[in-house]
Amino acid sequence: MNPHILMVIDNQLNPNKYTEEQLEQNTEDAGAYATATAYAAAAAYAYAAAANAYDATTYADAGAYAAAVDYWLNQYFKQTGENKQDYIDAINKDNK
Repeated sequence: MNPHILMVIDNQLNPNKYTEEQLEQNTEDAGAYATATAYAAAAAYAYAAAANAYDATTYADAGAYAAAVDYWLNQYFKQTGENKQDYIDAINKDNK
C-alpha cells in the first residue's frame, strides 16, 4: 500500500485532518519516491496526486486541484491494479 496515496485518500475522506505542512511533506516525499524509482508511472502518478492534494489547500481554485487529484488517483490505480477500496478500508480501520 503506497503511503502517499493513502494520505491523499485520507485527506479526501477527512478534510482538515492534515495540515498544509503535512500535505506539503507528503508531496516532497512522494517526489523523492518517484525519483528513486526512476519515475515509474505509478510513482509519478502518486506524486501528481499528492502535489494536487497539497495545491488544493494553497490555491484559490481548490476545485480544479481536487478534480486533478481524482484523475491522478485513477491513473495510479489503473497502473498498479490495486484496489482503492482497500485503501478506504485501511483508513476507516485506523480512524475507529
